[in-house]
Amino acid sequence: MDSLGQQQMSHFWFQLKSSSLSIDSTLEPALTEALLAPLRVSGIELNQRSEFCDIELALTQQGVSLSWQKSKRERLTIDLNMPAEVTSQRSFPAPKQGAFNQALGRKTRHVLDATGGWGGDALLMCQQGYQVTIQERDPLMAVVLSAAFGALKHTDWAVKNQVTTPTVLWRDSGEETNEIVSDIDCVYLDPMFPPKRKKSAAVNKQMQFLQWWVGADEDATQMAQTMIDSQYPRVVVKRPTHAEPLVANPSTNFSSKLVQYDVYL
Repeated sequence: MDSLGQQQMSHFWFQLKSSSLSIDSTLEPALTEALLAPLRVSGIELNQRSEFCDIELALTQQGVSLSWQKSKRERLTIDLNMPAEVTSQRSFPAPKQGAFNQALGRKTRHVLDATGGWGGDALLMCQQGYQVTIQERDPLMAVVLSAAFGALKHTDWAVKNQVTTPTVLWRDSGEETNEIVSDIDCVYLDPMFPPKRKKSAAVNKQMQFLQWWVGADEDATQMAQTMIDSQYPRVVVKRPTHAEPLVANPSTNFSSKLVQYDVYL
């Protein structure tokens, strides 16, 4: 940022999967370069903008804005502003209560969120005082989460409360993690839910994008089994209430109105 308070914008273009991606960033150049590393490994960097971009991503100090072409007539935008999410929190850490925290365990301090998604559960854990490491295997979502939680790190809320904001790792949830993540008390898995038997309400924009871009976690059972076999003290799998456990014979489970948490010890 210069003396006039203006921020220079950097522009990047990638081909990822079969989609064209445009990125505008007002972050520091070194930070932008670090954030884009997963895309440089997984995608093809272009020298100029495509005539039409399926996905447009804006990275700022406030967070992330993502828009994509859902159909020929509809383009949707998602603003992921983590700082705005915590402004109403009056005390830190937030209370731990309900099925969610029962599943995580009373003695848990460090959680490995192995299916980052849009970071909602990780943000809640952070607000409740957990140390959180996010493992995200999709390169674009890894960039989105890293930028969003990076913005949170420098907020007055985080500085005042000395909050350790979530760390994001770009890595497959089915891979062994012991070499890069230590002192994990609990692994948390929230794979894409199977379709409901009854017709449901309109799916929100964040879920629509994940369904379009990432698709269903077809290897969810293998993913959960890998984590259970990795000898972590506790593995929690979030499921809709109508779904069978991903892995048979959970040690216990905790349920709320819409979801259940299967716990493997």
